[in-house]
This record gives sequence, C-alpha cells and structure tokens, in this order.
Amino acid sequence: GLLGMGKCQSRNFAAQLAATTITALQYNLLSLAKRFTSYETIGGIFRDVQHSGMELSVTERIWGIILEMVKIMTGIFSIEEEEIFDAIINKSDNLAHFINFYELKSAS
Repeated sequence: GLLGMGKCQSRNFAAQLAATTITALQYNLLSLAKRFTSYETIGGIFRDVQHSGMELSVTERIWGIILEMVKIMTGIFSIEEEEIFDAIINKSDNLAHFINFYELKSAS
C-alpha cells in the first residue's frame, strides 16, 4: 500500500506492531487532514453544480424573452433599446418596489 502497510520485513513482533501502528497513525492524520480541507462530499458538489446550472438556464431564458420583447418594442415605437431599459428600470415605481424588496431580502 501507499502508506507502507505490510512492507516491514522485520522478524521481531514488536517491530511489526510498531510499523502497523505507524501506518494506522499516518492514515488517521491523512483522513483528518482531508476531512478539514475538503469538507463537502462529492455528491453535494454535484448537486450544487446541477442546481446552479438549472437556475442559470432559467435566468438565461427569462433574459432572452425580455430582450426579444425590448427588440419588438423598439420596432413598434421607434425608440432605442437604452431608452426602454431606462424607462423600465429607473422610472417604474412597481419595479423600484421589487428592487427595494430584493435589496432588503439579500441584505438580511
């Protein structure tokens, strides 16, 4: 094995016991170090990546729909996209309410 288990060639029982004990101590120290450095399990990491990937794809879809609507509005009303975004984000009382709510929620 990598820790030297079974590699002791001594014929003395005490030496064999000491080598086995040292191997067990090495294993315990390595497993303790691994526990503290990589606390999260592999399954937990995969779940986090999967959820963030799904959230990102939903967010991307919503953003794509918003951009399509803005492009349609620019064609209908003959105004620039920046003006529409400014009106939606900066001049809408309803949206300002949601933005303030989100800021309060994320601050807590």
